[in-house]
Amino acid sequence: MNRSAAAALALCLLGCAGIDLRKRADATSAQVKSARDQNAETCAPRELAIAEANLRFARLELDQGDPIRAKEHLATAEPAAKAALDKATECGKVTVLIRQKAPEQGPPKVALKDTDGDGVPDIDDLCPDAPGPKENHGCPVNGDKDGDGVPDDVDKCPEVPGPKENGGCPWPDRDGDGVPDNKDACPDVPGPAENAGCPWADRDHDGVPDKDDECPDQPGPAENKGCPLKATAAPLIVVKKDRIELKQQLRFKPNRAVLLSESFPVLKQLAQTLKENPGLQVRIEGHTDNVGKAAANLKLSQTRAEAVRDYLTEQGVPQKQLSAEGFGSKRPIASNATRTGRILNRRVEFRVVDAK
Repeated sequence: MNRSAAAALALCLLGCAGIDLRKRADATSAQVKSARDQNAETCAPRELAIAEANLRFARLELDQGDPIRAKEHLATAEPAAKAALDKATECGKVTVLIRQKAPEQGPPKVALKDTDGDGVPDIDDLCPDAPGPKENHGCPVNGDKDGDGVPDDVDKCPEVPGPKENGGCPWPDRDGDGVPDNKDACPDVPGPAENAGCPWADRDHDGVPDKDDECPDQPGPAENKGCPLKATAAPLIVVKKDRIELKQQLRFKPNRAVLLSESFPVLKQLAQTLKENPGLQVRIEGHTDNVGKAAANLKLSQTRAEAVRDYLTEQGVPQKQLSAEGFGSKRPIASNATRTGRILNRRVEFRVVDAK
């Protein structure tokens, strides 16, 4: 028999078993009703309570698709129902003729028996002799290895503590910012907890978040609280026949092709000059010192030259005026044996390749 046929047969057997058990449950329910009608609550209260409780749990297990557990409860309910009916039949109803009206009293108070003292009356307790919580039908929980208060039998992550509302599992953190997704307003973008897991806004893209930026709509360096530096009288660039000299060296984040904001003023002057001279074509050349592997230095010099080119195009310089090329450590202008020399070698130069 193949797997599909076996699965179909299993489903059929479960369905048939469920129908048979429901018929047994209906028959037992009829016995319980008959016993109650014949005063079994007085004559056989324990048997009646056992029958009714187990009958109720049998129907619950059938509704949840567990015929094995249902069968176990029916096996307890059926003899209890029969015993309750037999005792009720022997005892019968007692009719009392009251010739004098008894004084009015409040409804009788019935104390439900709780053998194990767990707060779950025996009538509702599947384990009346062993204490357990109400949510587990009065039975002890099956351990709690991670100590999160969620029993192992219902804990989806029994080895890792987590809240009950997430099935005993810790909340995920997709963006890895330390703010769990259930509290993260931006679960796919990292951000600080004080901003609900979202990054701080930075409208002018100067690297200074708006909350700390005194000029949120004008880019400026962090040391100037995000505001542009005041313009200086002296020019920051000098245009020569074969090159454009910068009066201050461009600065990047260490080992990265990310311009620091202190380089923006000189680059803005350069951009303005190039826009005013559309016939001026410039090759942006990146250079490094000789520290590290040559291949890595070559790649870094290329990406830094491209970063400068991209910044100038963002400032409105036509792309056709610019090209970018990295030379790594091949063209030093100072000795790499000294710290000062290495700083001078880490540079970006601007070569004039055409001037119409």
